[in-house]
Amino acid sequence: MKLPSLLCLAILYISLDLQAQKFETAPDTLSVRVRLVEVHAAVMDQRGRYLSGLNAGQFRVMEDGRPQAIHLFEAQSSAMTLALLVDTTGSMLKVLPHVKNAVTQLMGAMKTEDSIGLFSFRNRLSVLQPFTRDHGAALKALLATRAAGSTALFDSLTQLAAELSKTNGKKAILLFTDGEDNSSLLSMEQALQAVKRNGFPVYAVSQGAALQNKAMLKQLQQISELSGGMASEVRDPDEIGKAFSRVAADLQHLYLLAYYPSHQENRHWRRINVVLPEQKGLKVRAKEGYLP
Repeated sequence: MKLPSLLCLAILYISLDLQAQKFETAPDTLSVRVRLVEVHAAVMDQRGRYLSGLNAGQFRVMEDGRPQAIHLFEAQSSAMTLALLVDTTGSMLKVLPHVKNAVTQLMGAMKTEDSIGLFSFRNRLSVLQPFTRDHGAALKALLATRAAGSTALFDSLTQLAAELSKTNGKKAILLFTDGEDNSSLLSMEQALQAVKRNGFPVYAVSQGAALQNKAMLKQLQQISELSGGMASEVRDPDEIGKAFSRVAADLQHLYLLAYYPSHQENRHWRRINVVLPEQKGLKVRAKEGYLP
C-alpha cells in the first residue's frame, strides 16, 4: 500500500475516534419546561379596608407547604386586563339596561391604562370588543348589544378563560348571568377544571332566574373562591350597579405575585397559601391552588 493511502486511513481513523469520544462523553441533557404560576391577591385589614403600597418582600407564597421565591411582582397600582362576560340571552331583555349602566360605572372606576374586552354569551361566545384601552369603544359596543337567544355559559366561560390566559400581567373575568345554562356542550365541572388550570380571578354576579338554580350558584361560588375572586347574588336589578362597583374596587387593589414552582413531583392539585408574616390580623384573599 502506498504511503498517501496509509496517511489517509490514519487521518480517517483519528477523525472517527474523536467523534466517538465526543459522542460518548456528551453529557445527558433533559429539558424541563417549568410553568410560571401567577397568584392575584387582595389584602384587607380587620375592618375590611384594602391595604395599598405593599411590596414583594412583605409577602410569602407557599405551595404545598413549601416557600416559593417570588419571581415577578406587580403592585395594586399597576395596569390590568378585564374580560367582561355578559349574558345577552332573551331573558336579559329587561335587565340589560341595568347591566349597561353598571358597566358604565365600572369603566369610570378603571385606570386609563387598564385594558377591557367585552364578550357576550348566548348559544356561543361572541366578541363584542377585543381587548383595548379605549374604554369608549368598549362602552359603545356594549350599548349596541341586544338580548336574544339561549344560554351557553359553561362553554363561553371555558373558551374565554383560555383566551385571557394568553395575556400578560394582572387579569380577571367578570361574569354576569341571569339564567341557567341550557345549551352548553361542556359541563360546569369542565369549566371549573379550565379555571383551575388558568388560575386568575373570576367574579360571578348572578341575578334573576339564575338564583333559582342552586347547583349552578354553588358551582359559580366555588369557581370564584378557588380563583381568588368573589361571587354575588343580586335580588333587584337596581343592585347590579353596587355589585359591579364592589368588583371594580377589588380589581384596583389586586397584587400579582408569580413564581416558578420549586418542585414538580405533584402532578395533581397544588395548594397555595399567601401570607404577610410580619403583619398580624390581615386577611389575604388569593386562589387556593391550581392544576399543573
